[in-house]
Amino acid sequence: MNSIQLRTQLLNATQASDFVSEAAAIAERLKEDNAGLESVSVILKFVEEHPVFDFGTPGALVHFVEKFCDRGYEAELLASIARRPTSHTIWLLNRIINGTKRKADRERLINVLGQIESHPDVTPEKWT
Repeated sequence: MNSIQLRTQLLNATQASDFVSEAAAIAERLKEDNAGLESVSVILKFVEEHPVFDFGTPGALVHFVEKFCDRGYEAELLASIARRPTSHTIWLLNRIINGTKRKADRERLINVLGQIESHPDVTPEKWT
């Protein structure tokens, strides 16, 4: 599935009574199609556009994008957070921090986490 089809499917899923199940079906189709890193960007932009949406805990879309760890996912997530951090993407960053072994990399990511609070889109009223 291409980026436009993925975005359309994600948008359509927001109208479903059970988004989490619809998202799981989308993630499964992405796996079956051997979707690449370009899908990660589409998913993260979708998360940015829906900052208070329930994506699951953490959800099938997260499990899908995390398959690209050490293959570009981290850079895509950091770009997403720079554009528009959401509670979900901050949580994803924390998951990366928890799995980072190298001290220098971990400190760099923690620094990014600390800078999020000064982002203009980070206000409690925007996430509630």
